[in-house]
Amino acid sequence: MDTETLSRRIASLREECARLGRELVEGGHSLSSEEAFALAGELQGVVNAAEGATAVAGAWGARVETTVRSGSWERVHPVGFVDAMASTRMSLATGLTEGVAGRKAALGAALGERFPRVRELLVAGEVAVVNVHKVVDACAGLDVAACVRVDADLAPRLAGMDPARVAGEARRVATRVAADQVAAHVARTRKGRRVEVCPGEDGLTEWFASLPTATSSAMWAAVEELAGDYRQSDGALSVPESRADALADLVLRNVKVSAQVTLGVPVVTDRPAPEEQCGTRFRMEWDDDETVIDAVTGLETRYGDLDAASREALSWLEEPAELDGDLTYTQAVVSPGYAVSGTQLPGLGWVDPATLANLLKVLPFEVARAVLEADTGTLASLTTGAYKPPTAISEFVKTRDGTCRMWGCTRPAASCDLDHVRPWPVGHTTPIGLEDLCRRHHRFKQQGRWRPHLDPDGTVTWHGPDGATRTTEPQHRVPNPLDHP
Repeated sequence: MDTETLSRRIASLREECARLGRELVEGGHSLSSEEAFALAGELQGVVNAAEGATAVAGAWGARVETTVRSGSWERVHPVGFVDAMASTRMSLATGLTEGVAGRKAALGAALGERFPRVRELLVAGEVAVVNVHKVVDACAGLDVAACVRVDADLAPRLAGMDPARVAGEARRVATRVAADQVAAHVARTRKGRRVEVCPGEDGLTEWFASLPTATSSAMWAAVEELAGDYRQSDGALSVPESRADALADLVLRNVKVSAQVTLGVPVVTDRPAPEEQCGTRFRMEWDDDETVIDAVTGLETRYGDLDAASREALSWLEEPAELDGDLTYTQAVVSPGYAVSGTQLPGLGWVDPATLANLLKVLPFEVARAVLEADTGTLASLTTGAYKPPTAISEFVKTRDGTCRMWGCTRPAASCDLDHVRPWPVGHTTPIGLEDLCRRHHRFKQQGRWRPHLDPDGTVTWHGPDGATRTTEPQHRVPNPLDHP
């Protein structure tokens, strides 16, 4: 196939869709409600067809297995095989998260020889990709022959089927066709139970759980019962709020938990005047309007309203490090009893100061504070000539990065490998030579298709085939030595 010709055709299709969209934006006011919805339905067919083509293209790419053991080589499998790094490569190509991009490639692979009739419906734009996913998911664990039988049964009815019934009907047919395989898959999936979290709106974190149905039913009954009690005692609570409170209380009941939190504390990092130094401590500047949260009571107070003793206690940081005659502050301890900043918890989201203070009353958090430059919110730097970074550099890089530095990955840096951007010893063991990569993306980087470039401020730019680039930002920027000599 001529990829240049295909690329030109895709560009033409995109241009035509964009032109149509602009016409609708400008002249849509003249459409009746029925006409507008009818056009939306016709356009959904275009979306369906595009999703089908995307899945098929992803499947062709996913069948190529690449390894770097004993030299780099490729092995081409039949369509249906999905390489371990396919989701990463699909993510980089599409700009989507790994989960979404990988699901597209996996769908194309699954449709290949297992659901050829359903694939034809999708490519023709006659069914939505979400309904195709339902069919494929319902047949998880079935062999090729069983899937082909399900495909033959469902395909003639799928385009006109109520979308709310697709999953149930697909599961019914799968059970009729291969009941033993369905039962075996159910037994295996019990071992795959899991709980995951991801950032939600500011101050909130979203939880996702995959649990055995019986366990989930019992848990939901407990949540509902306790939530009902909460609503009776507090009429202002909504049903969702009461359920969330009930779940949190049930999880934390009779449990001892310890957690580590790193707070970013803005300070002035110039060398302090001699009269401001006291042993190994460093004076920290506060504005009177800045908020101080008492970690014991949770009360919020203006710094300017504190008594003189409290203001003085909050004004000193400890444990500066000295490097080449310059004082560098990477950690600090503020007077016990006070939390002075909210924090971004990698993989969870933003926690505001008041909420953090309340958490400190419930859970025995160990609170560390990374000192940031007041004007720019940046960190400082260290260096070493060894291959393995010392603890100070390791903690610095993990604090700077926050998460894995691959595009679209949210795995916390604490669970990642410290990787030399350029192989050691050519690449030095310094913060501007190290990045955090989860084990999976560490292996992906070694394949050499996508190469990272780490800027002094902590920005990572991935350079891929044909000049493609993807950029990820650090959780905390680092000052450029050229800007801060």
